Amino acid sequence: MRLLRIVGFILAVVTSAALGAYSYFLRDEAPTHPSLTRAILAPLVPVRDFFANTGAEWEYKPSHDGRLLAWYGVDWTKTVIRIKRSGESRPFLTLSGVEFDDFRWHPYNNKLIVAAEGRLWQIDPAKPAHDQWTDITPRGFQNWRIVSAASEPNDRLVVASNDRDPALLDLYTVRQDGGGKQLLEKNEGKSFDWWLDRSGVPVIRVDRLEDGGAQFLIRDSASDPWRTLTKAGASDTFAILYAPAAGKPIYAISDRGRDRIALVTIDPQTGAETVVAEHPKVDARKDVTLADQATEPDFVTFEDGYTQYRSFTPAGKMFLKLLLDGDNPVDFNVIASSPDGRFVTVARSWREQSFEYFLYDLEKGESTKIGEYDFRRHKDALAETRPVSFKARDGLEIPAFLTLPHGIEPKNLPAIVIIHGGPAQQEVWAYNHDYQFLANRGYAVLAVNFRGSTGYGKNFRAAGYGQFGKAMQDDIVDAANWLVGEGIADKANMAVMGGSYGGYSAALAMTRDPGLFKAAIVEYGVTDIAYQMQNNPFSWGLHLDEVKRYFGDPNNKADLDEMRQRSPLTHAANVQGAILITAGKEDRIVGFEQSEEFERALKAAGKDVTGVYFEKEGHGYNRWQTKVKRARLIEDFLAKHLGGRTGSFDYTELAAEYLN
Repeated sequence: MRLLRIVGFILAVVTSAALGAYSYFLRDEAPTHPSLTRAILAPLVPVRDFFANTGAEWEYKPSHDGRLLAWYGVDWTKTVIRIKRSGESRPFLTLSGVEFDDFRWHPYNNKLIVAAEGRLWQIDPAKPAHDQWTDITPRGFQNWRIVSAASEPNDRLVVASNDRDPALLDLYTVRQDGGGKQLLEKNEGKSFDWWLDRSGVPVIRVDRLEDGGAQFLIRDSASDPWRTLTKAGASDTFAILYAPAAGKPIYAISDRGRDRIALVTIDPQTGAETVVAEHPKVDARKDVTLADQATEPDFVTFEDGYTQYRSFTPAGKMFLKLLLDGDNPVDFNVIASSPDGRFVTVARSWREQSFEYFLYDLEKGESTKIGEYDFRRHKDALAETRPVSFKARDGLEIPAFLTLPHGIEPKNLPAIVIIHGGPAQQEVWAYNHDYQFLANRGYAVLAVNFRGSTGYGKNFRAAGYGQFGKAMQDDIVDAANWLVGEGIADKANMAVMGGSYGGYSAALAMTRDPGLFKAAIVEYGVTDIAYQMQNNPFSWGLHLDEVKRYFGDPNNKADLDEMRQRSPLTHAANVQGAILITAGKEDRIVGFEQSEEFERALKAAGKDVTGVYFEKEGHGYNRWQTKVKRARLIEDFLAKHLGGRTGSFDYTELAAEYLN
């Protein structure tokens, strides 16, 4: 008896100590920056709720007739697919046991098509056992993607593959069971896109011209010869949106003969272009078509600060009626639609809120809430993002988006300048999980559309050509100075952050303008421009001319010398402040060896640098394990150097490590 009491006492002491230690390590660390220590901050949202939320449900997709709904959920850290019947609240089936990559409904029956384990499977919800899944993976390919699905039982699928040449795509057809591979269209070395008619026949193709432009060719049927429809210059944006329908014009986006991209139609006989919708300040950005076989857009969006819309069809008008809420800015994503466009699932977010999910019946004009992202329970802690702009040193107007910590005075805050990748990409007003994470830790976040970004016309984009490390980089410096000038940022506590090209620019900010930023987060970044330009992916073969407009020609010695001169690696010894480097070991676009070399150079120069390299990740991070580890690195790094707050140890770190 006495022995049992002693053992019980020891166990109680050990348990108490363990719980005490557990509570100690799980405690949040308060901010140290003076502007934050005096503020009443919103509740700190744990890393696990941002990036490993086991209550999350997402990607709702309706079956072809709207009777079934499938979506992703989480069971014990594993992603599963749930299925329920229309009108019912609970799923009748959960698919698990494999790592899912994607799923969609069959276009004409209520079977699910799932990508998992490197294969494509067809699953009958009435027979869900794994041994009853049907493997319908296209046979005879190493790399493939389906570009045209079947709409009837006897249709064949059209598959694009670059197996023959990494820089070129050929077209093939296969049966719906994946077999019967047949060549449909061989790429002769210049084609980089096709459009198919309703029978799966390529009727429009795009060829690259020697001057870097593009030639669009058209034919009426497979037995007809190709003829030139129209051409686009090397500096033009021109893309056909849909294959032509008999007797109707072809819809496209174009900036030919104008500065900004507009929605246009093309006469299939003459190639004449007619403007349908345009904006005086920004490009047409997103064309939305809800039915599979449509030949015209239902509506188009323009991103002039908050999103603006133009609708063209009854379906588009009904969609926007159900989507919009007065003058409140709305961020949305069309998740999926039935082949006829009647049933549409939508993720919708209002200002300062995470996503809710709806099923629209456009025929009846009905909206049914089908779920919400579990993170919405933190909506009172989330921050508002608003569009702003500032003048660059040469007078150019630079658009940006500012996210401020919830509920505190935006004055003299620690701040982070975010640089997007590309550089031919664009920041838009939208709910952004990463920016909310940073704002919740106490930071003002400014995401910049520096010159060279897309979305603001060809002149704004061309202003970035050849300006890496020069005017493009000046815009980043001017962004930081604008934050200080507006009284928002504490000049002594600013960081810069970006991935890919943004990683390059973040690293360069520390080497070209030392002392401006106290810290930098450089993610899968280009740190040696010359090396990158000499080792770009083969798959970029038909698009390298645009890359060269930004960075120069590696076969030109003067250009190559300038690339080296404007590379962070060359000037690592200039760094003042701390740098956090992350990269994926399976990155096929910017090899992680560049991050390693930059880390070595910084360490050799005695600089404060931490390098972390993630297994099973490529160019960008997708796994929840990586997201948890990355978030914990970032919040501790920024807390140390800028004085924001951190959640400290999160028990999901153990799960992320154990389940990696």
